[in-house]
Amino acid sequence: MSQVLVPHSSPAPVPTDLGRLGRLGQLRPVARTVRDCLREARPLVQVMFVLRFVTGALLTASAAHHRVDLVHLLLGAVAWWAATVSVYIFNGVSDLREDRANRSERPLASGQLGESAARRAVALTALAGLVLGCAAGWEVAESAAVFLVLGYVYSAPSIAAKCRSWSASAVTCAAAGTTYLAGVAASGSALTAEAAVFAVVLSLGVGLIAAVAKDLGSTRGDSLAGRRTLAVVRGEHSARRFCASSGVALTLILTAGAVWVRELPLEAAAVVFAVGALCVAGHCVAVRRDRPRAPYRSWMVTQYAVHLTALGALLWAWVPEHPKGP
Repeated sequence: MSQVLVPHSSPAPVPTDLGRLGRLGQLRPVARTVRDCLREARPLVQVMFVLRFVTGALLTASAAHHRVDLVHLLLGAVAWWAATVSVYIFNGVSDLREDRANRSERPLASGQLGESAARRAVALTALAGLVLGCAAGWEVAESAAVFLVLGYVYSAPSIAAKCRSWSASAVTCAAAGTTYLAGVAASGSALTAEAAVFAVVLSLGVGLIAAVAKDLGSTRGDSLAGRRTLAVVRGEHSARRFCASSGVALTLILTAGAVWVRELPLEAAAVVFAVGALCVAGHCVAVRRDRPRAPYRSWMVTQYAVHLTALGALLWAWVPEHPKGP
């Protein structure tokens, strides 16, 4: 009786590529959560806060003829970005009811981002902001702590400054001002007149224009949530008129400040601010039902343009003059 000998084959080794694919598959949900958290925190607003920080630092250093420590400036900017993400994700968590009533497409309101994951992101980014702020300097860390507290005061259900226009304006104005002051601290110089005028006017713009204009088109959800915003109490027409008037008043203040200081960055910023305020007023007067947040968007564009213009003017002033030919 013969036996057929079949050689025992050892199991084929698992390709290392499959292991890598498995690890990548595990990372995808984490990457998706990070992406949704950043979207919830409003990327345009994140960049705007970093721009405020950097502009405050560079305006101060330029006027004081002081060289900025780039490492501290970079650490401070990243710290402020992390703190901003924390504050705005927390705002998204606290706004869930209103956002769903207003049919918002943000990740939290639409269900793409879980509430528990968002709360963990709030804590982690707040901690990162404080740690990086300490690396940039104690004054930056202290400012970051104040900023986080202001964010909590704005959104926390028990106090919720966002529920009334006057308190929302006060807190958002203070948050913007704290950002500029943190930039000044990162510059290593004392606050100058040029930086002070710029910071005061742009911070007031956040409180008097942005804090009111962002509620336009959201009165249904805000009313259901019991908010007493200007648009809910007095109507959207009054809120629009208030935003337009605030833009005109701030244009006059910034122009007067530019004439007083007589520095190119502030003068250029005043011109761009005047154009932007005119656009905001135009959107407030010409009401379009299909674009209720047009005044707010116009103000966001104005802020970007004003800050980039000031930074561009600084860069122009720093470029050495070319020697004249024979």
